This record gives sequence, C-alpha cells and structure tokens, in this order.
Amino acid sequence: MDESKDLADVTVSSAHPSNTLHRHVEKLARQLLSTSQLIDTTNVVAVGTILPTMHANGEPLPSHLALGLQIQESLMTFATQAGLKVIEYKTLPSIKISAHADKMLSRQVNELNPTIAADYFLTGTYTLQENNTIVNIRLIQIPENIVLAAATDYVPNDAMWSASKISMKNNQIYRNTY
Repeated sequence: MDESKDLADVTVSSAHPSNTLHRHVEKLARQLLSTSQLIDTTNVVAVGTILPTMHANGEPLPSHLALGLQIQESLMTFATQAGLKVIEYKTLPSIKISAHADKMLSRQVNELNPTIAADYFLTGTYTLQENNTIVNIRLIQIPENIVLAAATDYVPNDAMWSASKISMKNNQIYRNTY
C-alpha cells in the first residue's frame, strides 16, 4: 500500500458551488477514503451504481435512476483523482459508430466482458427523505467480501435539481413562496 499520501487529502478544483451533488459526493468520498488504512492503491476498484433502497410504498425503486448514476460517476472521478485504479467495466470491446453518437460504453450485459478483474467493489444505497437523501457507500474487498471502508452523508434534495415551487406531501399539493 502506498502510504506516501493520504487518499482523503487529494486536492480537487473548487470551481463549482458547494451545494451540488458532486460536492456532496466528494465529501462522501473523502469520508470513505479516510476511514481505512487498508486500501491498497495498486489494486483495481469497480464503482457500481448507487441504488435506491425502497420507494415510499415499500417497493424497490428502478435501479437506473439519475441520482444513483450521477453519484456513481462522481465517485469514479474522486477515486481516480485519489490515485485508485478504477476499472470502467461498461467499456464495449469496440466503438459503435452511429449517426447520433460514437458509443464506447454500454449497460447491455450481453455486449460486455463477463469477467471483471477488480479487487474492490465501491457500491452503496440511498434513501429518499422529505428534504434530503441519505447516501451510504462502502468499499468491499473481493473475493472476501470484507467492508474496508464505509461512509454515510445527507445530501439536500436540491443538490441535483433546484428546489421546486410546488411539491406533494401526504397527497396534498404545497406551494413554496415565490
């Protein structure tokens, strides 16, 4: 393990406002990386989508919601900037060129390599609340399934989307001040 630098002390450009989802994920990443001295920066990390825990009615939410995907992308950025070797397991074996885009990534399992050479999985869940979202992330050592580090934070619901003027609570419509 490279002990020459503290993974949680990586300097990141602060050109963006403090109340953004990306900034809150940075806080989570710093918390995660500062909780374990067992992380070997030469090992490979696979960063998964942060999935919702449950819908208000108790049913599992769809797994590909924008919030979880954006948290995944931000965690990939911060893990890479911290010096971890992050694997992009959604990479296609070749570039798919179409009239609209040049695709290099896919979420179609049948198009991807079935083997992922990773030493760690970085994954987690989130739970929606009235004014914020609780995000829980963990770094798991594979194949032992040992949680090496974990972090939890509350992200304001307007960190990714602006505060709404009209909201629904208990089947009632509420208007915010204009």
